Amino acid sequence: MTSLAGKFLVAKPVLQDPNFVRTVVLLLQHGAEGAFGLVINRPAKVEGLPFPVFVGGPCPSQGLIMLHGHPEWVQEEDPDSPPGEVAPGVFLGNAACVGRVQEADDRDSLRYRMFAGYSGWGPDQLERELAAGAWAVVPASGEMIWNQPADEVWAAVLPPMIPSPSLN
Repeated sequence: MTSLAGKFLVAKPVLQDPNFVRTVVLLLQHGAEGAFGLVINRPAKVEGLPFPVFVGGPCPSQGLIMLHGHPEWVQEEDPDSPPGEVAPGVFLGNAACVGRVQEADDRDSLRYRMFAGYSGWGPDQLERELAAGAWAVVPASGEMIWNQPADEVWAAVLPPMIPSPSLN
């Protein structure tokens, strides 16, 4: 099995699960044990936090999960390790990264997203959904996460539909 970690799963129009209609999921892990990812285009309405939160998926998480686009934050934590990119220009954050966001004077200039919950699949579950045509797999990029408004991401990455030859 080829891992799809670091790719976007794009919900096709045939996918009617209300948790995933018109979503784009960044896969963080994918293997024989299953898959784990975050819906990147579903903002949540959360009061009282100093930053926006996104719904990462229907599975509850014990805390917030952070993605960011600052390789220097990773290098400053451990200069001897290479940046842990989960996709081009996308890094998994930790408590120190959250602290940087909280202390920043200009949060709007930072590239980060906080997620409550995650998307999870058991062994072979995602493979069955892919075989059923529920998802398209496309290359992921930080540019799409950081520079595209959340409500436009799905349409921007959804591959064009190929007409069925039977429609000719």
